Amino acid sequence: MIGQESKRGVLKPVKACRQILASVFVVSAIGLSGCGGADNAGVLTVEVNRSDFKVDIPASGELEASNSTTVNVPTGLRGPQSLAWIIDNFSEVKAGDVVAKMDSTRESFKLEMEQLDYDRLGLDSQIQTQKDKTIDKSLNTDTKVTAQEQDLAERFFSDDERVYTKIDIIDQMRNQDYLEAKMQFYDWGLGQHGSQAQAEQELIKLKQKGHKAKMSRYSSNLKQMEIVAPHDGLFVAQAGWNGALPVAGDMMWSGMTIGLLPDTSKMQAKLYVLESEALGLAVGKPVTLHLDAYPELPITGTLTQLDALAKAKEQDSPVNYFQITVTLDKTLTEIMQPGRQVNAMVHALDLNDVVTVPNQALFQKSGEYWVYIKTSAGFAKRTVKLGNRSLNRTVVTEGLEQGDVIALTTPPKRNRV
Repeated sequence: MIGQESKRGVLKPVKACRQILASVFVVSAIGLSGCGGADNAGVLTVEVNRSDFKVDIPASGELEASNSTTVNVPTGLRGPQSLAWIIDNFSEVKAGDVVAKMDSTRESFKLEMEQLDYDRLGLDSQIQTQKDKTIDKSLNTDTKVTAQEQDLAERFFSDDERVYTKIDIIDQMRNQDYLEAKMQFYDWGLGQHGSQAQAEQELIKLKQKGHKAKMSRYSSNLKQMEIVAPHDGLFVAQAGWNGALPVAGDMMWSGMTIGLLPDTSKMQAKLYVLESEALGLAVGKPVTLHLDAYPELPITGTLTQLDALAKAKEQDSPVNYFQITVTLDKTLTEIMQPGRQVNAMVHALDLNDVVTVPNQALFQKSGEYWVYIKTSAGFAKRTVKLGNRSLNRTVVTEGLEQGDVIALTTPPKRNRV
């Protein structure tokens, strides 16, 4: 008896659970019939209604001045230079204040080396001059001695066979020819040596000229190692091609912008919009902004500039953004400083009382759009004309009326008419 009672006690909860599951199944079936319904043959549908259609595109960025003076590396600075020091970002500066300095160590070393080479060439010129004088003096002395020998040979020459033998006479004639040739050689040597000495001196001067030009360039660079503020203002560091602000150790080139001196009396916003959310973005659209520091204060403006192509904000980032510029309707100088972060909404569309449908309910081929509208006989294909679109809904200008029921998915062929 005890075993049977225990068995019955176990069976009763099992039956109760089965009854509960059956009830849940019935309720679920009724719920599905309300959404899709047996009449829809499992096709999800939605009723078309007229409503307001607004599209707001989120954007974020920072404030900047509408007009700014750029602070650049001096255009006369030749070659890449290493940044040794730069003033803190958002520092107040006066006209003529130094805002950045280049490292002058390398330029000073190069200048000293060029000066040493220049001086060495000056010493080489002096040494060469003394050598040329010695050679010239030696040639002149040899010429005089040979001239005297030639004069003696001509004066005491005799071809009298009674006094000299034929061999002696021949030797005297040979000696005269030798002395004549020697005189010609010395004359040639004097002329040739003069030209050679002049060419060597010109070569030294040419080398000195090259070193002089380099010395002048390095001296000019050393005079331009400091970058000064052109006028009073707030120094705002400018990011480079890689999106990073300049810091000590960075390489700088002539004309590179390192910062701005903005006119804070009139501000604008530089914002970024995700490429995937930029549908409907256009110049002239109204914008509502909020400063991160003052989220309760709305600021209005107008989109005045839009990049033609989306690009990454950071190097090697796969996410692309459109950069936009928003002109503010009013500048509050006491709270609007360059660099302050802002969030914004670009009001791309604001239509009243229009027919809209989910994008998934639209089908298209070869430029023709249609929907599947529910009728008493089944789902019928109906061509529609479209208006503005957002990421999830589209305005239908012709083809649908309020109260129409359309399919959200392609109906089976057996349910179409």
